[in-house]
Amino acid sequence: MISDLKKAEKILSEYSGGYSGEHLSAEEFHKDLVDRINKLENGDKSVIEDLWIWFAPTCQWDDFVGNIDLGERIFQRLNRMKK
Repeated sequence: MISDLKKAEKILSEYSGGYSGEHLSAEEFHKDLVDRINKLENGDKSVIEDLWIWFAPTCQWDDFVGNIDLGERIFQRLNRMKK
């Protein structure tokens, strides 16, 4: 999970501008994603909800990046973690 999130973070770092929901730019989304990955790595499971929303189909990940395979894989793992 963490390795896929870090792949997503690296891909996202190459994007700029745009808008999606609560994020006014890809840079802002990237900053928040790095923060949530760090928290998850340190055992903070409260970030799962944010990540789940961001990687849900047609949400932030799709709006800014659109790598469907990686986004869907992360979303499915988060789905299992939420249960």
